[in-house]
Amino acid sequence: MSGSIPTIRKTVAALMVCGFAHVASAGEFESPLTACLSNGTAIGGVGSCGKIWKLKSGKAELKAGGKLKVHVKGLVLNDASVGKFNGTPDGVDAVAAAVICQGPSGASVAAQVDPVPLSKTGDAKIEATVSLPNGCVGPVIVLRERYEGKIGGWLAGTGM
Repeated sequence: MSGSIPTIRKTVAALMVCGFAHVASAGEFESPLTACLSNGTAIGGVGSCGKIWKLKSGKAELKAGGKLKVHVKGLVLNDASVGKFNGTPDGVDAVAAAVICQGPSGASVAAQVDPVPLSKTGDAKIEATVSLPNGCVGPVIVLRERYEGKIGGWLAGTGM
């Protein structure tokens, strides 16, 4: 167990560098979403986006009993390197919300919902119930991309 304290500190430091915060009070969590930084930072084993993204608005809520709500508007590329696809979700056709918890062996995905469609303007709405393990510490919610039928890295996550 003594080796887990440095791991927790490293994970918390990485989340703070990424602009992520977690607020867990009586099993409840609510936070705005922030677009991926495209700096290669993995969160709980989930790789980051490969291109620069922007987000008009977004919010995630995790309530007691595992009720998860995530609403996102305008989650689109903000990267001139993609040419005519800039300002669109390009080939990302859906997003899946994942809840990442800090545990004894580090941060990892504790629950993930099925992907929901991402509109051509980057809008999506997720409402689901997830089952989290006992002792889920410092939950972070990330939206993972579905590209070419595969779930990949995170495009947005809970932030400050």
